[in-house]
Amino acid sequence: MAQVSSELVLSVIIPNHNYARYVGSAISSALGVRWPTVEVIVVDDGSTDNSLDVIKAFANRITLIEQANAGQMRSCVTGFNRSSGDVIIFLDSDDALHPDVMAEIAAVWSEKASKFQFQMRTIDANGKATGNILPQYFVTPTPQQIREWVTTAGVYPSPPGSGNAYPREIVDRIFRFKTEFTDRAPDSYLVTAAPAFGDVVTIPKPLVDYRVHGANHGAFLELEDRRFAREVDVTQRRFGFFREVAASVGFSVAPDALNRNMQFLCLRAASYALRPECHPIDNDSAAQIISDLFQALSYPQGFSCSQRLSLFFWALGVLAGPRQLSRSLASWRYAPTSRPKLMKFALNLFRVVR
Repeated sequence: MAQVSSELVLSVIIPNHNYARYVGSAISSALGVRWPTVEVIVVDDGSTDNSLDVIKAFANRITLIEQANAGQMRSCVTGFNRSSGDVIIFLDSDDALHPDVMAEIAAVWSEKASKFQFQMRTIDANGKATGNILPQYFVTPTPQQIREWVTTAGVYPSPPGSGNAYPREIVDRIFRFKTEFTDRAPDSYLVTAAPAFGDVVTIPKPLVDYRVHGANHGAFLELEDRRFAREVDVTQRRFGFFREVAASVGFSVAPDALNRNMQFLCLRAASYALRPECHPIDNDSAAQIISDLFQALSYPQGFSCSQRLSLFFWALGVLAGPRQLSRSLASWRYAPTSRPKLMKFALNLFRVVR
């Protein structure tokens, strides 16, 4: 196994659109991965800033693909089709890999794996660490636990895009899967479908820097009320896609699993409380959300008991509190840099976060 893993080729695919400020750091980090064979492919998606000037400074060490603006998902497919690696990482152009990422993957390599996921260290726009790590694991989930959680609650603890690596054949299967589900983010396909095709292997170490700078698609720097409705909608559609994929390989998923998903229920509570006129679930109510939250408490889904209770009471506060309290609670949860110091201390004390 050690000999096989040492012969693996890593392909790092970097989709970029107007991130001239960060893309050089992303490319440097990929080139700096300590591994015998690393292929770096940068797909510039019709940038109108000086991204190409930055990227072309690395021209003799990378493969550059220029295309008219087609979106992140199309950029990733294009880059994948030009790649040749055994292991694929889609690195967002504002993130940065740590040098030992491939060595850590090789150390736990398994032919049964459909995904290797690792933690992400959050940094700010200037590259300074914020002190946050995601996801946070008090106990490292096993592939068997992850399979159980997605079956019963439609969810498992996973980092966003740059915190995942995939065997080549898994990416190929997911990208070729015929579905009417559409989304701009490759995470929605890859992270969602991976548990249906094999073992999700978790490496409980930060191996990539996740930059939060205010223009991210996946991270809040400041609270955006309307964004919750969009997140509820895409989560529902993503779950429908997962059920399609699971059914294609005989993987049984409870049809009502999403209503036991604590993360989804928190988004649903925030959407309903903060922007009821935009809430995408017809005939939803605070009473129904609370009822679903009660049921969800008995499903671990990667959370400790204290974490589930904290999410339950947080959602109650959002649903029952006055608007200003609801907004503050939503901000403290989804924009961690806004949390008061006393709250950070309490969350650490009660082992809700580290």
